[in-house]
Amino acid sequence: MKSVNQNLVFRQLLSNLPENILACPIMNYDAKKITDFSIVKVFIMANVAQWKSHRQIEAGIQAEPEFQKEIETDFISHSQISRRLIQLNTAHLVELFSRLAVLFWRIKGDTKGLNANVGPIRIIDGTYVKLPSDALSWTAVSKDSAGIKLHVRIVVASANSVYPEKMIPSTGNVADSDAVNHIIDADGALYIMDRGYAHKTKMGGWMERKVHFLVRARKNFSMETLKSYAPTQENVLRNELVSILTREEPLRYIEFVDDKGTHFHLLTNRLDLSEEEIMEAYRNRWYIELFFKWLKQHVKIDHLFSKSPIGIWNQMYIALITVALTEIMRRIHLPKRTLWTLFSNLKPYLFKSIRKILSYLNRKKRKSKGRQKVPKTKEKLLQYGDVAIASPIDKDHFIEKEKKKKALEKNKKQQPIK
Repeated sequence: MKSVNQNLVFRQLLSNLPENILACPIMNYDAKKITDFSIVKVFIMANVAQWKSHRQIEAGIQAEPEFQKEIETDFISHSQISRRLIQLNTAHLVELFSRLAVLFWRIKGDTKGLNANVGPIRIIDGTYVKLPSDALSWTAVSKDSAGIKLHVRIVVASANSVYPEKMIPSTGNVADSDAVNHIIDADGALYIMDRGYAHKTKMGGWMERKVHFLVRARKNFSMETLKSYAPTQENVLRNELVSILTREEPLRYIEFVDDKGTHFHLLTNRLDLSEEEIMEAYRNRWYIELFFKWLKQHVKIDHLFSKSPIGIWNQMYIALITVALTEIMRRIHLPKRTLWTLFSNLKPYLFKSIRKILSYLNRKKRKSKGRQKVPKTKEKLLQYGDVAIASPIDKDHFIEKEKKKKALEKNKKQQPIK
């Protein structure tokens, strides 16, 4: 087929996708229509263009000749699209996702982190994705509810850059603490985690591996106080050096109260950090909550293209590959914008020149004059036209009706029984 226009937005997005074994001819010798690598591109495009079904994907491909050139086919049926998603080797998608993380760190940009003394911050957490009742046969969490979990590690490279580095999916009954060692490394970063990960055996293993961590513990977490320090921050209740009794190495324990009166019990093996740095580092855990919210709202990971476990795992990895590609594209072309800003504007510009979307997102915005006093206007009379049968009635009618009803009931109760 003819060469693809390299200046198109979708081509700029896909150009950073590293070719791996999915593109190998030997691995695709029996592929009649499309290679595995091209199928991955199809589902990346489905995420960005918001194609919500296999038939919409089929129609989307047929409607865009430039994308046909990219995947080297002018037609693939919806049934083939469904089958090929399940046939993808998930291990190859994991390897592709890992190579994108390497590429992310090679790109020059703001990767200083949020605090030079704290260093790089990596946040680990899990999110639940509800599945339809078809999945009750393999990932039930109750008699009438089914779902899976995504255990994700993100890195906060800067206040403007959040990147998903690792992920492992699981059935809905797998605890966060059972998946954590698959996505945690001794790499010098500070790993921030919530209460579901505060297990002594896990922490002992991390200390042995020299993993730096900051974990929120439950208030009844058992430990021994080795030394107490006078708090230097007003909202800090306890600042102690403690032992979790299963390891010789001491941990720092900080108990503080937030503005809402919630108590937080934090444990870390970074003994060099101040109270303020520990509290501020933990507050950054909110980045992953925002990431999950955005992932579900915009990439629509809860809108499934497959009912098969393998098909679902593959869809989840391709969703995160989509996010990774978008963040890499942002760092190259729009370093001052956020990932969310770029992704939300990709759809209308996918098949247009990259210059158009850059021009739009880099435009100078008009300065707001602040809140202006809006003059009161006379209430406009509604026009009903000559076709409909209209008997206008507003909510006040029902409010008054309810008041009268309650007044009558009250009077009846007050009347003496004869």
